[in-house]
Amino acid sequence: SSHFGSSPQPTQPGSTRWPPLGLIIASAMATGARVLPKASRDKLERERGLGLATKTIASKSDIIEKEAGELAQAGNLKGALAKYFECQAEGGNVAHKIKNLSSFLPYEYLLPKAGGRR
Repeated sequence: SSHFGSSPQPTQPGSTRWPPLGLIIASAMATGARVLPKASRDKLERERGLGLATKTIASKSDIIEKEAGELAQAGNLKGALAKYFECQAEGGNVAHKIKNLSSFLPYEYLLPKAGGRR
């Protein structure tokens, strides 16, 4: 009988040519996160280190974005949104944050009040 893809069949009931499926899955899961060799990882870390040393000055949009994040964590969603819009006007890439934060506005009354007002 001909098979499509013609996978090899074991010749005797006790002899299998391939490892059991469980072993294949276990080894695939063990190597699921592919890791570079140590030398390559070290080289990448050195290159990253050089790149980070050159960019230490935060842009105005970075500072505004940090302020907006702090406002959002304090529960001041409207203030945070205003800061994110200001950050976007400065060239910050925060459209996704504006969208996510806006989705919480209907539930703002459930959040603890910002600051000392209770």
